[in-house]
Amino acid sequence: MSEFIYEKLKELKEKGAYPFHMPGHKRNCEDVFLGNTLFSMDITEITGYDDLHQPEGMIRKAMDEAKKIYGTKESYFLINSTTAGNLSAIAATCHIGDKILVARNCHKSVYHGIELLGLDPIYLYPEVDDMGICRGITTDQVRKILKEEKNIKAAVIVSPTYEGRISEIRGISETLHENDIPLIVDEAHGAHFIFHRDFPESAISQGADIVIQSLHKTLPSLTQTGILHLCTDRISKSWMQKKLSVFQSSSPSYILMASIECCINKCNEKRESFQQYMDQMKEICGQLSKMKHLKLITTDDISKIVISTKNTTISGEQLFCILRDKYQMELEMSELSYVIAMTSVCDTREGLQKLVDALLEIDQNISEKKNDQIENFHMIQNEKIFLPEEISRKKKKQVLLEEAVGNIGADFVYLYPPGIPLIVPGEKISRDIVQKIQQYEKNKMKIVGCFDGKINIVK
Repeated sequence: MSEFIYEKLKELKEKGAYPFHMPGHKRNCEDVFLGNTLFSMDITEITGYDDLHQPEGMIRKAMDEAKKIYGTKESYFLINSTTAGNLSAIAATCHIGDKILVARNCHKSVYHGIELLGLDPIYLYPEVDDMGICRGITTDQVRKILKEEKNIKAAVIVSPTYEGRISEIRGISETLHENDIPLIVDEAHGAHFIFHRDFPESAISQGADIVIQSLHKTLPSLTQTGILHLCTDRISKSWMQKKLSVFQSSSPSYILMASIECCINKCNEKRESFQQYMDQMKEICGQLSKMKHLKLITTDDISKIVISTKNTTISGEQLFCILRDKYQMELEMSELSYVIAMTSVCDTREGLQKLVDALLEIDQNISEKKNDQIENFHMIQNEKIFLPEEISRKKKKQVLLEEAVGNIGADFVYLYPPGIPLIVPGEKISRDIVQKIQQYEKNKMKIVGCFDGKINIVK
């Protein structure tokens, strides 16, 4: 019998495409984990090797070291990354049926937590700039919502966003705390922030109560690794541990935990590597700023290379495919009018320069043109009719997109990556959102929850 997954991974390695996407180790950490050595170290909770769900020995020591480095009350290892962290944080701060304040550009795992607990989401819609990219959430936006909505029990904000935009965490946390509301920050893309002054300030030191980070996204750690930080005393350590035990495997991978430990400690020991990384990023950003048609978009996090194709003869998806098929570079994601190349401290100078050279060459071969296929530069606000949990108990049927307008969505519908829902179950489907989905389909982009131009609605 063929080993399909293993063979495809071997094929990818042999192909040699340069990875401008997560995980942050860029398949370049052979000094830490060597080939089949992984299998010889794969164990379960045998005597003397501690237990992630009640750490008292080596795992306890590793987590204590992590909280010293990050400066937290407690730091918990995640072997199901930010997904487990988001679910656990929501469960630790909310009871069944509570209201929760949510930035509408949060990851799907936040919505899954809302559905599981039957929560009533109150949405914060970020503004979108003229490049089609969400800005951060502001303190004023939060204040306005709190004047209109009472009995909110927790708030969840994603900062940085996929594109590297930061919210006003300090002001938001102060405003929420005045109303006795804990703040959860999905900082999945910000685990690297503490390792250099040129990165944005982490939410850890800005008043957030719980901060969740995916180490594998931007640091040299294995896929599926993350860390949850308790930053204040609003949630007890024992309560947080209890909720984490619900959403993490009872047989956690020791290889993943070792990866978390090695990643954090090595990054802390080798901070000079981040200075070299920053010098390289500033150099290549300077080169990319000279493009005539493509545009390097300024974000708060210099590690994200976001390239706009707006007003050019190609779309974001087309640029993504050109870089993959012609130049052997796999980027993180494409949107209608931009692409994201994720970099990390493990990128090579040669790899970064290869991307720059490719983009400059592409820029010379395209021209300026008003692209009338790209529109709807705003976050479409769907009307909430039912709670997501209520929809899980209703019958559904599949209809053509055009027929879905005015009906109630029965499933999550989202572009992946980044996994931000276009439709949340229980929302009334607007014509605007259908047109947005059709735009994605026209550009041959995969929409999860959409099947050959059809989606599920409440029957």
